[in-house]
Amino acid sequence: MKKVKLKNVLQFLLFLVMIYFFIILGTKDFQTRVADNVRFSNDYKDISKNNVYKYMGEYEILDLFNGKSGIVFFGFPGNIWSHYYADYLNEVAILNKIDTIYYYDFRRDRSMNNKAYTYIVNHLKDYLSLDDLGNMDIKAPTVIILKEGKVIYFNNEIVFLKGLITPEEYFTDLKKLQLKSRFDQAIKEYLKEDIHE
Repeated sequence: MKKVKLKNVLQFLLFLVMIYFFIILGTKDFQTRVADNVRFSNDYKDISKNNVYKYMGEYEILDLFNGKSGIVFFGFPGNIWSHYYADYLNEVAILNKIDTIYYYDFRRDRSMNNKAYTYIVNHLKDYLSLDDLGNMDIKAPTVIILKEGKVIYFNNEIVFLKGLITPEEYFTDLKKLQLKSRFDQAIKEYLKEDIHE
């Protein structure tokens, strides 16, 4: 009789332990880390997984202004012009053997006007223009190149075309070639070694 009671108690305890583990495992977040190039390709469906984009947060972008170097693409997937810039910039970067372009989806930070975003805007104030309400903001798409914390290239040339023309109409073969050429020249300048005397 004692054996039966002990067996029942053990079975009941085992049952409780199993229930506990099922609850724990059911609430655990088993997210797998997706590589940035795959994530970017998922966000920008027209960009292949063979891309050099690395996701960065606002504080990581802000840190680049502290004497660091890199190519930064500001955009967001909902902006169709960003897709064209991302494609052309990626193509030129790969041709120039660039292995990383920092990508900053700034839309949420801009809408919240958080402190780090405001500091980034402040670093770029010499390049940004005021909107009709007198606000200075980063517009998508924008490409900057920083060398030792200083902006050596800034491009947001198409932000004023939005609504006037579609990207398909704007990016003729000549316009594509011109933009890629500007990216190429800027990247080549970025890759040059500084000669200090």
